[in-house]
Amino acid sequence: MGDLSKSKHPKRDAFLAAYAEVGTVTHAAELAGVSRNAHYMWMQDDPEYTEKFREAEKQACDRLEQEVRRRAVEGVLEPVFYQGQECGTVRKYSDTLLIFATKGALPQKYRENVSMELTGADGGPVEVEVSSAELARRARELIGE
Repeated sequence: MGDLSKSKHPKRDAFLAAYAEVGTVTHAAELAGVSRNAHYMWMQDDPEYTEKFREAEKQACDRLEQEVRRRAVEGVLEPVFYQGQECGTVRKYSDTLLIFATKGALPQKYRENVSMELTGADGGPVEVEVSSAELARRARELIGE
């Protein structure tokens, strides 16, 4: 399947490993010592590489979710200063990240409940008028006549 095991392409392997870690093409290319264009050429020319890249994307997304959860739930330590001197730390949590993580994990419960209804004239149904000649012309277009 699309694992990131070593192949006969060390530069590609290095790029994929870097991408799984950092999650951006530019940074992964710099770390692997390849150009961004090389990645896009590999994507275009090599279906096996494309499959391996999709797996690296999943790994990068997992790392991103892990960091979101850490910052939202575990928090991060920030320094506290008094008269210009660091005197301790305070743990800060991200309510915003927690909201987004919750909406992503439980969209049926926490999604935005927005609906839109379209009505026609005087609150009636929306009416669309298309002549039979126009319908026939569009049908001929679709079938290539």
